Amino acid sequence: MRVDMLLRRLEEEQALFAKEALQQTQGHEAFDYGRVVGLYAGLERAKDILIGILADQDRKDYDL
Repeated sequence: MRVDMLLRRLEEEQALFAKEALQQTQGHEAFDYGRVVGLYAGLERAKDILIGILADQDRKDYDL
C-alpha cells in the first residue's frame, strides 16, 4: 500500500469519526467527549508520523 493512500484513508476515517461524534452529542458524559477527542487526536498523530517518515525519506534521498 502506498503511503499517500494510507494518509488519505486516515483522513477519511478521521472526518467520518468527527461527523459521527458531532451527530451523537446529546446525552453523553465528559468521559465520552474525552474519548472522542483522544481518538481524533490519535488519528491526527498517526498522520503526522507518516508525514514525518516521508519527509525523512525525502531528505535522505536528496542528500545522496
